[in-house]
Amino acid sequence: MTKIKIDAQQAISDIKAGMTDVKLMQKYRLTARGLESLFHKLLDAGVINETDVRGRMPLTEETVDILLFRCPACGMPQFSQFDECPQCRIIVSKYKESQVKSAPSGQIVKTVPEPGLPKKAVSYVRNSGVYRGDLQRTGVFPEPGVKELTELRWKFKTGGWVSCSPVVVGDDVCFGSLDGNFYVVDAAGGEEFWLFGVGSSIYSSCQVVDGSAIFGGLDGNLYILDLEKRTIKYKYATSGPIYSAPAAVNGRVYFGSLDGRLYSIDTNSQSLKWEFKTNGPIYSSPSFHDDKIYFGSLDGNLYCLNAANGQEHWKFKAAGIVTTAAALYEDTLYFGCGAGFLYAVAYDSGKLIWKFKINSKVTSSPAVADKCVYVGCADRFLYAVACDSGTEKWKFQTQKSIYSAPALVDSMAYFGSADKTLYAVDLRTGQEVWKFKTGGPIYSAPTISSGVIYFGSDDGCVYAIL
Repeated sequence: MTKIKIDAQQAISDIKAGMTDVKLMQKYRLTARGLESLFHKLLDAGVINETDVRGRMPLTEETVDILLFRCPACGMPQFSQFDECPQCRIIVSKYKESQVKSAPSGQIVKTVPEPGLPKKAVSYVRNSGVYRGDLQRTGVFPEPGVKELTELRWKFKTGGWVSCSPVVVGDDVCFGSLDGNFYVVDAAGGEEFWLFGVGSSIYSSCQVVDGSAIFGGLDGNLYILDLEKRTIKYKYATSGPIYSAPAAVNGRVYFGSLDGRLYSIDTNSQSLKWEFKTNGPIYSSPSFHDDKIYFGSLDGNLYCLNAANGQEHWKFKAAGIVTTAAALYEDTLYFGCGAGFLYAVAYDSGKLIWKFKINSKVTSSPAVADKCVYVGCADRFLYAVACDSGTEKWKFQTQKSIYSAPALVDSMAYFGSADKTLYAVDLRTGQEVWKFKTGGPIYSAPTISSGVIYFGSDDGCVYAIL
């Protein structure tokens, strides 16, 4: 039997407009079973949610095809063919080329040290590296800052964009690339020591804890690698790509997936403890404090869950999608949304304290310190907003949108822009101190360790500058 092909965009418009089941069947020449299949396909594609079809027919059979095109990297559905994914920014042709260059999935590839270099001895016990500097995602690093740019220490070339934030653990820099590999590179000289081939692009920043690197892939798997033995310890499969950086604490790993679920994995028993379903994909990296998990969803909510059992404490409805991490400072959570608001809400109740209106979507995770929150936006500005009043203190303009979450050290903020530049800005005045040009847009959030700034660029390189 030939399946009926239906224009998904028109069908979605009709469903959301409230067209009845009978009229939908008449318009698209569907049987009741065909209509059930249409609902099922649209739900699986993530272009409608359960509330759109609540009270309609049960979803069982599959007898229709919908005209959608999926990104080969992130799986995001689009209504027409595309060269560049509007969601994850992948250039489709380059992405497919990079998959050929990646290491075989699940294999460790060792790099032979240059002649004369001693063999590296690695001990990862009790070392840890965390995305945004801490599990509260404040973006604060207790390190010396780089107030005067002196040199490029090194740059390391991968086979794809590096949009995640590198994590520094001891003498090593750990990060993934869109070429499908997870790298461990020497922090001092930038030499590659080994890589792990996932076979799927990596956007997720990792966390290193108790000798393991934990990160997600666009293949939908959470990976836990043993850095000392250089083997894979465990992987857990979800139903959607993983952009979310994990939060690993107290023997649990918390992370979101584009399948709309927040997961809790027990690292000791290597088993699922619980999962929490939202009504939209989850890009947001979870924050942790006081046995509670905070994260956003494309359903427009910021959630607070009990870390032990996944029960919802509260949720806050924003004016638009929530894709970035929430930063917790003192008793307040700060986060942005796609409708152009920066919010401050009470961490224990989710009650709104204030909201700050911006003329475009908030595209970076906020950083917060010394009674001020800093956030980058699609309008090309980095904003400094007072924590107590929600009023603007200053704003700094770049040439293109800011997706890179700022890193705060001493009196400085470091962040990248889609204009291919890493900026250093004085937190007190909002004035540029210095800038560093790369060969591609910078979506990676910088990491600072021992007075060196590490960050990735979509030119395929990780940079170490001081």
